[in-house]
Amino acid sequence: MPRPTDATVTKTTSRRIFIQMGGPYPGNVTAYAGADAQYMILDGVTRPLRSIDPIRVPSPIRNEAFKVVGRKISAPDFPTGTLRILENRNTLPFQLGNLDCPFNLYLPVGLCEDPSDFAGGWQSIVEIVSWAEATSVDEGARGQWEEDSQVEDAVSITMESKYAIGSQSFSIKAGTEISREVVDVVYGGGVQCGDCGPTDDGSKRIYAVTKSSGAASPGLPAELVFSIDGGFTWAQQLIDAFGATEDPLAIDIVGNKLVIIGSNSYYWAIFNDQGQPGTFTKVTSGFVAGGNPTDLYVLNTNNVFFSGLLGYIYKATDITAGVTVVDAGVATSDGLFRIAGDGNNTVVAAGAGSAVVYSPNGGGSFSAVVVEPSAIALDIFALAVKDANTWLIGTGLSGRMFYTRAQGKIAWTPINFTATGVGAVRDIVFATDEVGYFVHDDNTPTGRIFSTWDGGNTWIRNDQGSARILNWPVLSRINRLATAKGSQQVAANYVVAGGLAGDLSDGILLLGVPNAE
Repeated sequence: MPRPTDATVTKTTSRRIFIQMGGPYPGNVTAYAGADAQYMILDGVTRPLRSIDPIRVPSPIRNEAFKVVGRKISAPDFPTGTLRILENRNTLPFQLGNLDCPFNLYLPVGLCEDPSDFAGGWQSIVEIVSWAEATSVDEGARGQWEEDSQVEDAVSITMESKYAIGSQSFSIKAGTEISREVVDVVYGGGVQCGDCGPTDDGSKRIYAVTKSSGAASPGLPAELVFSIDGGFTWAQQLIDAFGATEDPLAIDIVGNKLVIIGSNSYYWAIFNDQGQPGTFTKVTSGFVAGGNPTDLYVLNTNNVFFSGLLGYIYKATDITAGVTVVDAGVATSDGLFRIAGDGNNTVVAAGAGSAVVYSPNGGGSFSAVVVEPSAIALDIFALAVKDANTWLIGTGLSGRMFYTRAQGKIAWTPINFTATGVGAVRDIVFATDEVGYFVHDDNTPTGRIFSTWDGGNTWIRNDQGSARILNWPVLSRINRLATAKGSQQVAANYVVAGGLAGDLSDGILLLGVPNAE
C-alpha cells in the first residue's frame, strides 16, 4: 500500500516526456527526452473548453436593465503551452531550426517503473499532446554576466488537443444473457447532459449481436444484447425478422436507427428516447444475387456504404429504402469483407486475396489498389482508415498486419507484433489519432488484444506487462471491437469486445474501462 505522501503525483519525480516527430503514425518513433532527445518539460498548458456568452434582452420590469434569456456557446480555441528545452552538448538543437512539422508529446506518469520504457514505464496515466506545432521560440539570454546557468529555449506551441489515457480493466458482461458467439459490437449515442434524454458521456449505450442457434427446429434467431447504463445492467432481444439459421455479419448505428446486416439483406429498428430499439424491419431492395453485403461504413445518415461479395459496393441514402450499386465488381471481382473511411471523402474496402479498392470522392467511384509486396496476397479480415493516405490492414491465415502512408501506391510496410502460432487479425479500430486496438487469435485457439497510444507505431499485447491493459481472460477469439463515442478522453479509455468464449461454444462480451474518478 502506498505511503500517504505517495498518493498524489509530483511534477518532477513522476512524469517524463517522449516526443514523436511528424505526429501519431506508424513508423514515427517516439524519442525519450534526455536520452534520445534533449531534456524538456511542458509548461503552462491552457485548454480552453468553450466560450460562453449571455443572450440578454431588455428587462420587462425595469428601465436600463437587462434579463438573461439564454447562452451563446462558441467553439474553443486550440490549447496552448510552452515546451522548455535544454541544449545538450555536441548535438544540433532541433529547436533552433524552423520547426516546420507537427509533433506529439507523451507524458507517462509512474512511481516505481522505468521512466525510459514507453510501453511499461508508467502506472497512473499517460498524458497525450496531439498534433503540436511551434508558433515561436524564445531563445532567452545566450550568455550570462556573472552566475552560470543552463541554456533554455522556450518553444510556444499550439496543439490540436490534449487528453489522457489510464489503465484499463476488462470484465465479462451479459454472461447470463449471451449464450452464442458475439459477431459484432457498437457504442451508441454521444455526449448528452440530460436535457434530451438520459445523461451519457458517450460510453453508456452498448449493443452486441450474436449468432443464431444454427438449427431450424427448434431454433432461435440472432439476438441483440444491449445496455443503456454503461454495462451495469443488460437486456436481450430476439431479432425475430432473422431466420433461425441466419447469422448476422455486422452492426452499426445510422442516425436514430440500429442496423444489422443479414443474408443478402439488412435489418433496421428505431431507438426510443432511452436507447432501446424497437421492432426490426428487413430490407433486401438493391442487393444483387451473389453480391451479398458483408460490412457497412456509416459516413452520415444519408451516406451509408456496404461492402459485398463479388466485389460489389452499395450505398444507402435512406436506410429504410434499400441500396443502390455504386460498383458492380468493376474495381475488383474478389469478395470484399470490410469497408471503412476517414470521415470525409475517402472510402476503402478490402477482402479476399488482398483485394483493396478505394474512393477519393466520397464513394462516387472506386479503383483498385495494388497491394505490394505480393507475398501478402491473403484474405483481409480487418481494416482501419486513419486518414486519406494512412490505412492499416490485418489478414487471416497468417495473422499479419500492414500499413500504407500513401494510399497503397508504394509498398505496404509490415507491422511486427508478438504472436504465437498461425491465426488471424480480425479487427482494427482507432478511438483517436493516437489510441487504437487490434485483436489476434492463434490456432490454440487463444484470442488476444493489442493496444497502441502513439498512432500505431508501438503495439503492446495484453500480457506484456504494460499498465494499459491490466487483465484479459482466456478466450478463443474476439471478432469485433468498438470504442466509445464521447470526448477524446472517453473514446480513448472505453472499449467493448465481442467474440467466442474459451469453450468454443459460448459467446463472450468484454468491457474495458479505466480507473476513473
